[in-house]
Amino acid sequence: MEPTTPRVYVRNSTLQRIGQVADYTQLTVVPRYNAIGAITMEIAADSPSAPLLVEGNGLIVKTPRGETILTGPIRTVDWSRSEADAGGGKLTVGAVSDDEILARYACWPSPTAAIGSQSASVYKIDVAAVETGMRNLVNLNAGPGALASRRNPLLTLAPNTVLGPALVREVNQFDNLLVVLQDIAEAAGLGFRVVQVGSGLQFQVFQPADRSGTARFSFGLGNLTDASYSTTPPTCTRAIVVAGGGTSPRVCKVYDRADPLFPGLVLEQFVDRTSVDTASVDLTAQMDQAGEEALTNGAGKGSLSISPIDLPLLRYGRDYNVGDTVSAQLRGGAWYTDTVREVTLTSSTTGSTVKATVGGDSTGDSAVARIYKYIAQVKTDVGRLKTRKVA
Repeated sequence: MEPTTPRVYVRNSTLQRIGQVADYTQLTVVPRYNAIGAITMEIAADSPSAPLLVEGNGLIVKTPRGETILTGPIRTVDWSRSEADAGGGKLTVGAVSDDEILARYACWPSPTAAIGSQSASVYKIDVAAVETGMRNLVNLNAGPGALASRRNPLLTLAPNTVLGPALVREVNQFDNLLVVLQDIAEAAGLGFRVVQVGSGLQFQVFQPADRSGTARFSFGLGNLTDASYSTTPPTCTRAIVVAGGGTSPRVCKVYDRADPLFPGLVLEQFVDRTSVDTASVDLTAQMDQAGEEALTNGAGKGSLSISPIDLPLLRYGRDYNVGDTVSAQLRGGAWYTDTVREVTLTSSTTGSTVKATVGGDSTGDSAVARIYKYIAQVKTDVGRLKTRKVA
């Protein structure tokens, strides 16, 4: 195998290494920022390593230099054979990153109380740092501080480095832990992950780096093989929020948000809040939030994909990582700067490739919204140039 080929190890259910897979034919590793990553590996079904690749075990993927790329449990092992396959066919092994452990749990409104004593409707957070609030959520719902019946014996927490500003927030009862952490982290500009450290799975919060001045990709610099962006049109540009109407008077409000690519397009959507009593002291706040959520969820979306070339002076895993901010030069020569949301690393007998997604799945006026606005501006500028040439 080439020196740049990732190393793959197999672990058992207690996270102990039980072997190395040195004869895979294809490996795809997808680390994701604040989300569950994925590993897909193909190997001959009669490989000496095949008996290790079973559900319940896990994979550890490292760079040739020994840095961990991704770790996680095996979820699927599929067998297939075609006329072209030799021997016993091939296995396709699918694993997810250890971040998936966070998606298994809900946020209880009273996490230290038994299920029959959950009288509160929200879990209240009021802490001096965002990281502290995130660690508390993990600790009390799944970690060492959770009820014995909910505690995951493998989950530990990294030391608190007190990242982020003060956090005051209410978490709805039984919201998914991973989703709540994503919302909190995105708003604070922080990253989080669960990685194997020794014989445990450690929850970590980190501050992504701004590498836009050093991690710069363009065809002119010779470190891009391809780049593309795409857009999805909006589904809602006008939210009609209706509250009350049952035991209280009906109240209706309209919220508009013009789309950058289709500024004259109006797409109305009814938002039902008739269960809210219009005598509530926070009626306006609830309606405003409902309108904002509908417009955000229905907004046009954009994504940017680039295929950087690993060069001696600029290499993934050393010079930039998921969560970092990088720069890419696109159509018209303009530079776009945003977060690396995920990286797809592919290794096979024919070589290795790296593909990064900049911007992408996020919430609010962040990655998705920014790149969509950027693409809209690029298309507008290019249109103006064409008009000038014709004139």
